[in-house]
Amino acid sequence: MTISYTLDVSQTNLQSFFSLLLRWRGSVWKAVFGQLAVWTAVFLLISCIYRYMLSPSQQDVFEQLIRYFDNKLDANIPLTFLLGFFVSFVVARWGSILNGIGWIDDASLLFATYIRGADEETRVIRRNLVRYLVLSQALVLRDISMQVRKRFPTMDTLAASGLMTHEEMDILDHIKDPYSRYWTSIQWSLNLVYECQKKGKVDSYYLMNKIVDEIGKFRHGLASLLKYDWVPVPLVYPQVIFLAVRIYFMICLIGRQFIVTGPNPSGIDLWLPITTMVQFLVYMGWMKVAEALLNPLGEDDDDLECNYIIDKNLITGYSMVEEHMAKTPAQKKDEFWGIDKIAPLYSMESAERSVHPLVGSASKINLVKNKKEIVMTPHKNKLSELDPSEQKTYLRRVNVSDHNAKHAKQRGLERANSPDKCLSKMRSRSKSELQYIQFYENGKFRTSANGSQNGVDLWTRAGDIEMNVATSNPNQVHPHSIAVFPPEEQQTTSRH
Repeated sequence: MTISYTLDVSQTNLQSFFSLLLRWRGSVWKAVFGQLAVWTAVFLLISCIYRYMLSPSQQDVFEQLIRYFDNKLDANIPLTFLLGFFVSFVVARWGSILNGIGWIDDASLLFATYIRGADEETRVIRRNLVRYLVLSQALVLRDISMQVRKRFPTMDTLAASGLMTHEEMDILDHIKDPYSRYWTSIQWSLNLVYECQKKGKVDSYYLMNKIVDEIGKFRHGLASLLKYDWVPVPLVYPQVIFLAVRIYFMICLIGRQFIVTGPNPSGIDLWLPITTMVQFLVYMGWMKVAEALLNPLGEDDDDLECNYIIDKNLITGYSMVEEHMAKTPAQKKDEFWGIDKIAPLYSMESAERSVHPLVGSASKINLVKNKKEIVMTPHKNKLSELDPSEQKTYLRRVNVSDHNAKHAKQRGLERANSPDKCLSKMRSRSKSELQYIQFYENGKFRTSANGSQNGVDLWTRAGDIEMNVATSNPNQVHPHSIAVFPPEEQQTTSRH
């Protein structure tokens, strides 16, 4: 089961750190804790034997052994180098497997868009196209993933689950291909697409080829999964890595003991080698990552959810290809129709977040602030090629007073109307005029009990006006252009 922790790291703070660190399922603690406990127990056992059971002469020999094993251990077994390359290789392989596992969304969209028709025959064809692709995926995954194999241990279980009919199962059983039958349902899909083009359900060969190409991409991803299962990482590579890590810490059982006797004892006697235990946690956890990702289609905590992918593809694919599910809504004018200054809306809390706009870093710098005009001239390299009369013809004087005025005005407006000040004013205004703010509920806008002012529906949106259809109300205006006043202000306005 894939362990999701994305929400826990949505912010970089101590709470996110501890939320991530204190997880158990799929964590480094679960992967390493048992082995670390055994290693620590063995280390303490050896330490007790060395301290209390050996004679002084035997202790001298053991101390020489400690110095020998600890001497240049990190240089002789470079775990950082070995694990770094191996984990990078395995993660890249894992990413390729993830990309090849196959999502049916793109193919289903093409089935629903290019194979037109609401009759029963066309609906059956579109649904069977989805089912054949999912069947091909299930056939592949049940041969390379124990998750799917346990779900579909026999071909009869595939038929019983609705992924294929008994007739289709008989056809598969009679195919004389000693290697695989994964291609069969793909071939059925391509035949159906060709028949749709012949019957006029697909408008052109070009659209037919678009569908065929998408089916080919889906098949190519499944083929890549088979290749990764057929040709794993060369056995010697993981053997060397896993053996090197375990041998390293077996040597540490003796090499990291504290020397308590002799002429050169350890500077401090902690009994437990804290730094070596941290190394154990890091290196063994690093190695466990590689072990888990070598076969991401297994049954570990972080393996891919193969059965979920099959279910998701089947349900989503059927939903996409049904005519009523993909019905295009009536086309209306959008909410911002006729507005020059478009201001997308945020919740009050999310509006506080500062946004760095896509504006050049030097765009607001005024280099001619204290000047009235600037003189334009060719580059000095070109001036040397021109005589004085030609040089004069190229000179230009440019008045920059208007530019400076516009720039000063813009900077003044930005200082007077800073984003934080404007948001603070809007927040206080929303509290004082709460009952007069547009209220959206059940797809409609309203402001008060009667929801109108002077017989005009204030909250009639431009989006409620059909395209190319004139409105029946000549007074209808966009809500953003209407000023809503409290009652006392309305009376004052009516007197004027």
